[in-house]
Amino acid sequence: MATKIAGTKTPRNKTPAATKTAARKARPGAREATAAPEPQAVITKAPRPRRPALPLPPVPSPVVVVKTVAKAIEASPVGKAGAVTSAVLRSRRAAMLSRRVRNKHVVVTGASSGIGLDCALKLGAAGATVILAARTPSKLQETVERIRADGGKAFAYACDLSDMADCDRFIEKVLQEHRHVDILINNAGRSIRRSVKASFDRFHDFERTMQLNYFGALRLIFGFAPKMLERKSGHIINISSIGVLASPPRFSAYVASKAALDAFSWCAAPEFADANVRFTTINMPLVRTPMIAPTRLYDALPALSPDAAAEMVMSAVIDKPKRVATGLGLTGAVAQAVAPGISEFILNQAFRLFPDSAAARGPGDAEEEPAPRSPADLARKLFAQVFSGVHW
Repeated sequence: MATKIAGTKTPRNKTPAATKTAARKARPGAREATAAPEPQAVITKAPRPRRPALPLPPVPSPVVVVKTVAKAIEASPVGKAGAVTSAVLRSRRAAMLSRRVRNKHVVVTGASSGIGLDCALKLGAAGATVILAARTPSKLQETVERIRADGGKAFAYACDLSDMADCDRFIEKVLQEHRHVDILINNAGRSIRRSVKASFDRFHDFERTMQLNYFGALRLIFGFAPKMLERKSGHIINISSIGVLASPPRFSAYVASKAALDAFSWCAAPEFADANVRFTTINMPLVRTPMIAPTRLYDALPALSPDAAAEMVMSAVIDKPKRVATGLGLTGAVAQAVAPGISEFILNQAFRLFPDSAAARGPGDAEEEPAPRSPADLARKLFAQVFSGVHW
């Protein structure tokens, strides 16, 4: 019986070196795994001919995008519901207008085109006796025929409201034939866009705008107001400008004449209030009328249609407010009162953005950079002005 002796270790069985070498040789793929891979043949393909690049579709202008979105909204159920609601509201406003003006004598100046023409048509359709005044007899007669064709009553009087003697003849004839005037809409006006620097030798610009926009309107008020006070009923509506609230550069002659009429109305209104004779001032925004057509830069700016502007006047006829103004105009007035420095900076950018036209500069004056013709051009030029000298 074998006996284990203490303190001694039993030797482990070791594999001989020859046996290990044989095992390595017998192991399949041992040396092939470490060997370098054999080079493979490279297959080259003939390059495919490139197709000609397709032309990119034209990028639609912002105006086209807005019109497309507007059409989509109009075609949607929400748009159709809105159209129905708008039609109902217009019908109600038309009924209110009819109750206000039916069989009343309404004088509309500048009634041969633009805002005055649309006002005359709406008043005639509402049942008023419309008394039209403008310089061109042929255009006045066309308006009269349109009103009468729809069953309305209209009378035309050719009159140059910048001529005080002609104003007096007009007043006398109207009172002689119609006895009184219930509503006077002073719409006729003259606009001049020219910087003060370009006006140093054109003092007559200021005389012309004051003659029509202020003195002509004032002459009619003085002619028709006595009968209004006597009858204790009357409404005087003066079509002013958003410029009186916002004070845009290059319109000093025009805005000054409109501001004069505004100031007179605000002073006279308390004197006439207890006689039930009301004054309304409409600070009208930019409207696409023949008056602004020669100035091409207005194409880049939003503007009301004459129909939308006439709706503002009809709202004034119905509600008799002290003032009718847009949010933009009121914002401009508040900005000038609260932050005049910031307001002046913004208006200075506008002054530089829209140069005088060639007609306003006159012959011999240096050419200025052309005015922007699109909203995108307007944005680029404004950005360049605000950040002039800033390097990104």
